[in-house]
Amino acid sequence: MEDGLGIPGSAQHQTEARIVREAGPWRRLSRAEALDEAARAWAPLMMAQVDGAEGTAVFLADPDGGRPRAVANWPESRMPSAILLAAAEAALDSDRGVVRGAVGDDGRPSGGLVALATPLTVEGRTQGAVGLEILPEDAAELRAAMRSLQWGAAWMRDLVRREAMQSDRQRYDHAIEALNVVIAVAEREDIATATRAAATDLATRFSCDRVSIGFRGVFSTKVAAISHSAQFGKQMALVRLLGAAMDEAIDQRGPVLWPAEDSADPVAAHRHEKLARAQNSGHVLTVPLYAMGHFIGAVTYERPAETPFTQTDLEILEAVSTVIAPVLDEKRRNDRWLITKAGVALGQQFTRLFGPGHVGRKLALLVLVGLGLFGWFATGPDRISAEAQVSGRVQRTVAAPFDGFIAAAFARAGDPVEAGAVLVQLDDRDLALERLRLVTERQRQLIEYDRALAARDRAETQVRRAEIAQAEAEIALIDKQLERTRLTAPFDGLVISGDLSQSIGASVARGDALLSIAPPGDYRLTLDVDERRIADVRPGQAGALVPTALPEQSFGFEITKITPVAEYADGATTFRVEAAFTGAHPELQPGMEGIAKIDTGETRLVEIWARPLIDWARLWAWKWLRIG
Repeated sequence: MEDGLGIPGSAQHQTEARIVREAGPWRRLSRAEALDEAARAWAPLMMAQVDGAEGTAVFLADPDGGRPRAVANWPESRMPSAILLAAAEAALDSDRGVVRGAVGDDGRPSGGLVALATPLTVEGRTQGAVGLEILPEDAAELRAAMRSLQWGAAWMRDLVRREAMQSDRQRYDHAIEALNVVIAVAEREDIATATRAAATDLATRFSCDRVSIGFRGVFSTKVAAISHSAQFGKQMALVRLLGAAMDEAIDQRGPVLWPAEDSADPVAAHRHEKLARAQNSGHVLTVPLYAMGHFIGAVTYERPAETPFTQTDLEILEAVSTVIAPVLDEKRRNDRWLITKAGVALGQQFTRLFGPGHVGRKLALLVLVGLGLFGWFATGPDRISAEAQVSGRVQRTVAAPFDGFIAAAFARAGDPVEAGAVLVQLDDRDLALERLRLVTERQRQLIEYDRALAARDRAETQVRRAEIAQAEAEIALIDKQLERTRLTAPFDGLVISGDLSQSIGASVARGDALLSIAPPGDYRLTLDVDERRIADVRPGQAGALVPTALPEQSFGFEITKITPVAEYADGATTFRVEAAFTGAHPELQPGMEGIAKIDTGETRLVEIWARPLIDWARLWAWKWLRIG
């Protein structure tokens, strides 16, 4: 090796090595600032390190996933071959060294051009690749060339790492600048103060003569704040020029710089030029504010002629505008009048309903409209629901005729009985003994009567006759009481209440209800109608009952009477309504309960559905607003 560069193997290589030494690429490599410049200095150095090298190249990966881009090659007159490009792509994909070209399966060169490539991986990400073209004589020379390429790639890897660190540092600086401006905006409560603070802070921080912030209106942009200016007239020429410049940037949906740099995408800057000439500004930049899916305004920066906007300035100002746009938009929205917010929200909903997209919202509206039309034009039976109980139309109570004891019970609730059938037998032993005593007393009085009659004692005869009549009356009374110890059914019917089978021997007082009997099949229905619907109930209305015991059947009825007395139970106030069944219903039994529905007529469905809400609203309005 000569001077650490190696002994040339050919005249061409000697010439290239001499150029490397004379041009000082090492000096250019160490002083290079940009990655492309460093790559152009590295390529000849790398080629000088390898005997028999035909060319070198540096490739950078495409951020969009395309083919790698060659940023440097040596000799400059020799473009990278297709083999070298394929090797670089393979190295990027596999993240390892790759050999392509005239190489056999055993790794030995076959006498043709061979391309070597190794990736440039930084922090786990493959940023590019370096390649070398060589005509090797044997496998050892090929391995030595790959080793030299990998060693040389360390230079480029460090340069790529430095470039990435500078990019990260730049993004960090951008974030710091944006954060400082956001803090200045967020600390203010209203939009006017926030925009003034943002404009003044931006003007001071970025050395601008003036910074203006405006928001997009219905037809044009309105200037909201100018740096270092608490108040400004809306009819000032400056304000009109600033608004026009902001509209120019918003209409083109991107930043506008005057005077414009050479660019592949030129933009119109006539209004910016007019503003600059009117205000003697050397440089004018307007960056649109984008938030919530649309452009909400713009920021215009003005600098003197001796302080142009650099590319770094442009990137920072675009980043700052991107960050503060949502904050300003949020404050502007919150600072609007309530009626304005309502109007904007209504307009947005109208646009979503009748504009493009939002198919689900449109379908939901169609369904609601269809339901509304159906509810308005469709009618149905209006029914009032109420709890109901079945009871006998005529009920007879079997009561104790006198004080006594129960001797036997022959029927209880649920038993059918025939007229005259004995239901309850009261104990008659005391009555029988009393009757025997009275009979004996009557016989004694008869004997005394006969004796007085024989003695012709007329006074005694009258007394004894009266005693005999009294005894006979008492005997007749006892006989009647004995007959009433057998309580019988007054008619054919059903025992609906009372069970004395467990009370044999118990005492009863005169008038105590022992059993209740109702005639079979002759029932009435009692409904408990809520007070909110009692006004809609009329005698003669029809309905149907579904008993709890027979949920698969319904029984028709007709309203006969409305009791004008309210009852409160279970947290609700109800009125009792009586109804008669239409037809015979042997399945029904007294005491059954269920749900009854009263038909009040055909009504529009929307009235039926909305009635509870309307009634509640009327009561609320009467209670709190005295409207009724």
